[in-house]
Amino acid sequence: MLSTLRPGINGELPVTPAPIARSAPSHGERSGDEAANERLIVLDILRGLALVGMFMVHFNYYEATPLGAEPGRAAAFVEQVLHLFFDERFYGIFGMLFGVGFAIQLERSESRSRPFVARYLRRLAALAVFGFIAEGVFGFNVLFGYAVWGVPLLFVRRWPVKALVVLLVLCASSRSIYSITRVAFASASPGGVAQFSEQQRADFMAFRAARDSVDAAARSGSWRTVVSARVAFMPRFHRQFGWLPNGSFTLFLLGLIAYRLGLFTRPERYRRRIVALGIAGLGLWAVSRYVLPFGGPIQPPAPADQNVFTAIASFARVGFQLIREQWLAFTYIAVILLLVANSSAWSRRLSFLAWPGRLALTNYLMHIVLLEVFFTPHGLGLKIPALLVFPAAIAVFTAQIAFSRWWLSRYRYGPLEWIWRCATNWSVEPLRRDTPVIAMPLAS
Repeated sequence: MLSTLRPGINGELPVTPAPIARSAPSHGERSGDEAANERLIVLDILRGLALVGMFMVHFNYYEATPLGAEPGRAAAFVEQVLHLFFDERFYGIFGMLFGVGFAIQLERSESRSRPFVARYLRRLAALAVFGFIAEGVFGFNVLFGYAVWGVPLLFVRRWPVKALVVLLVLCASSRSIYSITRVAFASASPGGVAQFSEQQRADFMAFRAARDSVDAAARSGSWRTVVSARVAFMPRFHRQFGWLPNGSFTLFLLGLIAYRLGLFTRPERYRRRIVALGIAGLGLWAVSRYVLPFGGPIQPPAPADQNVFTAIASFARVGFQLIREQWLAFTYIAVILLLVANSSAWSRRLSFLAWPGRLALTNYLMHIVLLEVFFTPHGLGLKIPALLVFPAAIAVFTAQIAFSRWWLSRYRYGPLEWIWRCATNWSVEPLRRDTPVIAMPLAS
């Protein structure tokens, strides 16, 4: 049962207009609807792509193979495809887009001489509320982590790109650095490394026992029991996995750097950079998947033989966790950026992704509610045959395309995006459009 370790989404972020891949331009004075619709459409397309990719992964959580049983050929095939091309890749896209959104919000505030910090903190506080609901009630944990790790972005918002790159490397390898440092301190005292290893093992066993108790609660058939267990598990989960910056914060920095380099605002000018990014993502994925660890399987040394040098050697053989399969997300992003840079027609062709991407937060939370109601023991308890995992995810996403297009023809923001915006601006924003439109244009 993976209900307590599921990825989430960062939701919609307002963005500035750009010369390419933006909303249809108006002539003369803009109405409130037109001003609200100015945005980088490529970001909505990427959000929509990330949504459908995550839906594929989420639906497989409820695949019909009994827990502990050997999967059949179809189930094994689906698992392999997801593991190769989907797991963590689309979560990576969401995280990077959060960093892009931060950069855009900062840029807009400065260009309009508006205070930024208080508004941004209110935005994070509202996101934390959504994240608490998503994690405590439905078991999807990333939104809350986004709200927490969004705060440190404030302290590096004026750093130059070179300094951000150095910070990025340190953050991405922070778990390796932490472990090596702990071993170095432990090895200074007799038996210290053995005690450290035993403590690590005890912490992991305690975490696994807590997670197993949440899974048992999820099988109980009681909403109250499972929600209580999930809420109680939240602090332990974030202490175990969420306190180092090697996850969400690393992705935020990647998005911030990419935006500063112009990859999202001027993809037609930086095609070579984007091609290099796509090739790098594919290469790092292949190395992580088929080469690591360097030199073959790692045999952990006995505690008595561990020291700072063996720790460094062990992490060096896995690239200090800088080489990840997750970086295949670079390739996915690069493909979309190159298509949009090649022709504005691609913005129209990919608009089916942009519609639900504009309502990303609403569509995501609707999706996890659907999963909870239909496929959990405390819901209807349905299971999905392996061959229907992908079609089911596509069907839900297709319904969200239709819903999103209908909604945006009448309203400026998605329902949850509107609540988020009101909380951010600390005022009640207009929601209904001045004049309903049949089909809201996404790209010129």
